[in-house]
Amino acid sequence: MSKKHTETIDSKLKTAWQVVSRMYNAEAVLHDATLAMGHFLLNVDSHEGSYASDIAPALGMESTSLSRIIQSLEEKKLLQRIPDTKDGRKIKIMLTKKGIAQKEVAKNTIRNFNHIVELKIGKEKLCDFFKTIDGIIELAEERNKLIKQ
Repeated sequence: MSKKHTETIDSKLKTAWQVVSRMYNAEAVLHDATLAMGHFLLNVDSHEGSYASDIAPALGMESTSLSRIIQSLEEKKLLQRIPDTKDGRKIKIMLTKKGIAQKEVAKNTIRNFNHIVELKIGKEKLCDFFKTIDGIIELAEERNKLIKQ
């Protein structure tokens, strides 16, 4: 007996992420931000700053694709760009005090949701979920390597 197209691993993952991202975006709007901005802020080192080329892979993007997010965050006074003194081509992204505060909002939003999920689902089921997701990621990465050969 075949499963409906909505009962596949990929459709469940996609649906779950769409629902969660809509929730996070709704929360972000309350803080004059977006989900993408929150993810970006979470990946900037609060003390040392970070280079866009280091942030991009963590977001699954190319560094050239970050310019709009960086521009928006700069306009909101959440970050500033500092030219690298050793390599003029590099720009370090530094969070402002306001940016650090917004990063904390993003962290707390994620922590709160994770806590609610843990309370509702239970630690054991959540642990199994993470093991399952890690297994799916591993299998997909292996398959991707085979396809690229």
